[in-house]
Amino acid sequence: MEFVGRVLRVARALAAALWQSLMAVGAVQLAGESARADARLLQAPAPGHPERLRPDVPLTALERAVLEDIGRLD
Repeated sequence: MEFVGRVLRVARALAAALWQSLMAVGAVQLAGESARADARLLQAPAPGHPERLRPDVPLTALERAVLEDIGRLD
């Protein structure tokens, strides 16, 4: 009976370690999803970025074609 008790204790310890490992893997997998959900969509480059948008300059034909392609030009 003592042997069965030891086997059960070892099995419980292994099951607990496995459970904690699976929880850690799940947390790592979901961390990217929750970070992505909090990210805001950018409409323009950040202030001070060298590629600033200029509303006073009209779009080129290529830029208009690209925007039409992705559905952002009405």
